[in-house]
Amino acid sequence: MADRYIDDGEVSEYGRHFVTEAKKLVGASELVDVAKLIARVLGAVEAVETELAKVRSQRSEVRTERGGTGEAEEAVRDVVTRFHAYLRSLPKGTSFDFEAFYPGKNLGEVAALKPADLVTKAADVLRGFDVARNAGLDAFVPWKQEIAGARSALDAALSGKSGAANRSVTTTAGLAAARAHFLKTYNQVAKPIVRGVLNELGRGEEVRLFFKDLTVQEGRGRGGNGEEEQP
Repeated sequence: MADRYIDDGEVSEYGRHFVTEAKKLVGASELVDVAKLIARVLGAVEAVETELAKVRSQRSEVRTERGGTGEAEEAVRDVVTRFHAYLRSLPKGTSFDFEAFYPGKNLGEVAALKPADLVTKAADVLRGFDVARNAGLDAFVPWKQEIAGARSALDAALSGKSGAANRSVTTTAGLAAARAHFLKTYNQVAKPIVRGVLNELGRGEEVRLFFKDLTVQEGRGRGGNGEEEQP
């Protein structure tokens, strides 16, 4: 029986097997130019291989950017926690609005916050610098700059991660289109033509030698929506 689902990785296996075997039929038929058929199938295989390489590259970018996001998260957690400790260390009588930065003067569960919530947390702390009692304190200026920088870096890291993920989806769509073209070329063009050539030569029973998916055993348990071999 035919393999009911030829996945992305099997395109090269099945397609290149056909290319190798079909070379034995070049010049054997007066009716069909098998060399042109081989070129057509090989082109479809290479298109899938190219899209696969793109997808793997984009997935690598996503993994890299996730690492950058982790570092940016820790930077925000660190500076927000240190600033809270700094405010608590200020001498009694120092005039500033603690709760403008941290409601109830509580740091909160910063360690448990998700990346997007960390961006929000940093933004909340930054708003505290604009309160009248806090705006004129020179000692707060470097803290404001450090917190703003950490927040900006995390925001950029999150945006970069999302962009890489979206690029990965785009290349996967390209891969799906390339695979669909291969399946059509392999199943609906190559198989009927090679059957015709073999029948012309009185060798119709040899068709399985050219199409590796036709040797898949029943009960293999494959599933999916790939185009199936047509009788």
